[in-house]
Amino acid sequence: MLEPQIVTFEEAAGEAKGTETLVSLVGATVLVDNNDFPGVKIAGKTLTEDFGRVTKSEASAFIVTYDAAGGVDSRSEIAIVIGSLEKSGLIQKLVAAGQVDVNAVRGKWESFCITVVERPICIKGCKKALVIAGSDKRGTIFGTYTLSEQIGVSPWYWWADVPPKYHKDIYALPVTFSSKEPSVKHRGIFINDEAPALTGFVLEKFGNYGKKFHIKVFELLLRLKANFMWPAMWPGYPNPGSSFFTDDPENQKTADEYGIVISTSHHEPMQRATNEWFEDNPDGSWSWLENKQKISQFFDEGLKRAKGRESYLTMGMRGEYDKSMKTDDPAGVVRDVIKTQRSLVKELYGCEDAVPQLLALYKEVQEYWDAGNLDVPDDVTLLFADDNFGTLRRLPSGREVDRPGGAGIYYHFEYVGHPRSYKWLNSNSLGKTWHQLREAHRRNAKQIWVFNVGDIKPMEVPLSLAMALAWDINSVQADSFLQFFETLAEREFGDEVAGPVAAAWHEYERLTSLRRHEHIEADSYSVLHYNEANTILSRWEALLSSVEDLYSTKISESSKPAFFQLLLHPIKASTIYTSLRIHLALNQHYALQRRTSANKAFNAVLSLFSADFALSQEFHSLLNGKWNHIMRQTHYGYRETWHAPSRDMISGLCYVQAGQDSNPLVGQMGVAVEGHAGVRPGVCNEESDRTHPSRRDLVPGVTLGAMTPYGPKERWLEVFSRGSIALNWTASSPYEWIKLSKTEGHLVPGEDDARILITVDWDAVPAGFNEEVLIDVRSTGGNYGPYGDDFEQIHLPIINRHIKAPFEGFVEADGHISVHAAGQPVPAPYYHLPEVGRSEAGSVSLDPSNPLPDVSELPFLTYNIYTFTPTTNAVLDLQFNMTLDYDPARCMEYDVQIDDSEVTTHRLVQEPNTKGGLPIGWKDAVRDCVWKRRHDSGELKDGEHVVKLRLRHENVLLEKVVLDLGGVKESYLGPPPSRYVVLK
Repeated sequence: MLEPQIVTFEEAAGEAKGTETLVSLVGATVLVDNNDFPGVKIAGKTLTEDFGRVTKSEASAFIVTYDAAGGVDSRSEIAIVIGSLEKSGLIQKLVAAGQVDVNAVRGKWESFCITVVERPICIKGCKKALVIAGSDKRGTIFGTYTLSEQIGVSPWYWWADVPPKYHKDIYALPVTFSSKEPSVKHRGIFINDEAPALTGFVLEKFGNYGKKFHIKVFELLLRLKANFMWPAMWPGYPNPGSSFFTDDPENQKTADEYGIVISTSHHEPMQRATNEWFEDNPDGSWSWLENKQKISQFFDEGLKRAKGRESYLTMGMRGEYDKSMKTDDPAGVVRDVIKTQRSLVKELYGCEDAVPQLLALYKEVQEYWDAGNLDVPDDVTLLFADDNFGTLRRLPSGREVDRPGGAGIYYHFEYVGHPRSYKWLNSNSLGKTWHQLREAHRRNAKQIWVFNVGDIKPMEVPLSLAMALAWDINSVQADSFLQFFETLAEREFGDEVAGPVAAAWHEYERLTSLRRHEHIEADSYSVLHYNEANTILSRWEALLSSVEDLYSTKISESSKPAFFQLLLHPIKASTIYTSLRIHLALNQHYALQRRTSANKAFNAVLSLFSADFALSQEFHSLLNGKWNHIMRQTHYGYRETWHAPSRDMISGLCYVQAGQDSNPLVGQMGVAVEGHAGVRPGVCNEESDRTHPSRRDLVPGVTLGAMTPYGPKERWLEVFSRGSIALNWTASSPYEWIKLSKTEGHLVPGEDDARILITVDWDAVPAGFNEEVLIDVRSTGGNYGPYGDDFEQIHLPIINRHIKAPFEGFVEADGHISVHAAGQPVPAPYYHLPEVGRSEAGSVSLDPSNPLPDVSELPFLTYNIYTFTPTTNAVLDLQFNMTLDYDPARCMEYDVQIDDSEVTTHRLVQEPNTKGGLPIGWKDAVRDCVWKRRHDSGELKDGEHVVKLRLRHENVLLEKVVLDLGGVKESYLGPPPSRYVVLK
């Protein structure tokens, strides 16, 4: 997916490459030198199986050679030679004979070259050979799996059941390709929080977290060009939990043979699993101050056990069960732990830096580091962490950039912890991930990237993106996400459906950027203002409809399991989840108004709840139960803590007594307006006599927002039943230029309410018209007693106002102006990040790819606006993507100016209570995915104005600008964009 094309499936394709004859690889013998690394031989054998998968035939012949100097009989005229420069006699002989030029990769880390050789000198009877020469062990392996991928085997062929692409003919192109060194040296995953889903799956299918399971993981990582792993380690289920080192004595050996560097998680030092300690020691015993000698011995045993295996030692120590230490001087304890650990390394190896080492600056450990309370040798890699939700807390600063041990990052695609866990589906904003990983690389945190992927599934897409960037940081650009998705879709499903599949992935990514699934509650999206909830749900439903149609009409039977896992399931599950939350909000809202339709929303919630479980069961039954348990993660029923529910549960449902009529004071027909739940909805007192129509203090409950030429194109009201009797209704307006989508209807209790859309034909509105128009809504046959039929009047302000030319900019409506930061051309040195942010417009930031001028010389982003409402207390609301101060020497700041007022400078995030800690307000911002900053702007007259903003840091990502003149309503995303007009 990341390298230039080296094979083709049509012989005619070679004409574009020159007159040389293409090399047919079907039936070619794969040769590997016996002296080469075990992982190279494993990859070579796997390649032969991949040829069998693709051609639907037997695996290609595989020969392990023992005498390269004497010449090898390939048993065929065509061969594929695989080997490392260090150990392969075959490759060494080809290089010595001048048949293969490896100068571009010699001495490089994990690099490879691929070329075609005529009559290779070391192979008897061979006319042509495709040669894959690696600079080292993994370079050779990655070159081999590059060929596997290009002939049609996806890295996800087992983990997501992507079928190999059938090809009768496969030809090597007459090209030579040399790969660059990877952008990140160590790239890999952390299998974490694996119970009950992955653990249930592993216990049923493999018996334990042993060699048979890990072979599947190692192969996936290598096919993705990864080389690093923190193994599964969650305690419990069954007690004491999994331990890579003791579950199967073959695990460490197998990892080393395959070529995977094994380390241990941020809180498990010295190649020891936490579960190993607590299998023999009681709770409360993981205390350095009380058990230093025993813990030191524990560390020493792990170190000795790993000797001879490629490892990366995790140093330091956290408290028991991944918590902070309970001691007066935890930093002092960590210093002593590292000193002891280094002495153990020296005792075993002869020097303290004999084995690569890392210190995970996770949570409070970063605070110790930032406070200057840790002494960490320069050869130890500093592993900075995100905030567990995809925002990097810290990156190298000052002399940290040039430390010999380098720096890296620990990044989460799932998490269990405060303020609320997220483990169920992929809910990551890939645009945000892209930006943070690019920043990490730019600031030299590129020694290790390790990603917490939970159960591995369903993180296929974010992990694919992360590994693509770790291999080549420039493989995905700010504006090339759709291209990335198309390339991925073509690999997994073929070019015929690559476009619609990519579009579906892209829309999924944009929707999950709004808010993580588990963080969505009934009150998250507004059902009253800006059509917010309905718009979001409509997008999910449209996306689901498109992939269901694709699944049924375009996807082959063999690809349907993969399509279900990679697209249909996550999209359908997300649609169900979002719909359930919104219907729960509607149920509560309707019940408050005593709508009979509250019960319909009630039943919809229950139906969706059942559909959610049925969908998980469908996943578990896929391919005769191959993936049983993998979707067992609970996701409904979080309360005030972060802890995952033990069983899914929904609460907060309301039910209206459907057989009961409302008090005749209020009548059996109700009318609700956009933007208002009503004044004292659902209750009666003496004021209720002032209905038919509503008067005095009840009028705000039946008043719509003003309609103007620059405002929303439509408003709405709803007519609903609040009794047991079916009734007819009519609606009318006093002017023909006020258009109602419905003027009459029949309400049946238990069926849908009637929504009436109101639009205005502005060409017919008298100039200067500024009145509150009354829209009459009446029922017939629906009431009883002395009050007769119901009658309500909706108050609709109509303001026909215009601005005079010349003007170009955004115009006020509804008492505010709302602007996407990227809603107009973005000037240099700023740049547009179309995939970073909650809205489809993305965000704006300083472009770090070019040298930036001094802050004082940076230009302002300017937004021309026009207001109609004079005010003495205007408020500027700004929304920034949720980033953190990753450089303690340079905090994130921005400047604000309106018109010619004084320029004011503001920090984006407040100083944390402890050095290196999380800032005030993080708990809300991390769930909202934005920082919200309000600035009192004082008096503002009507007319033209200019809002000016200057971003003073590359990690400040501006998403939205709202000038509140008193009309902004409560919602999650804020008002939709105001109209941009050009009058000349």
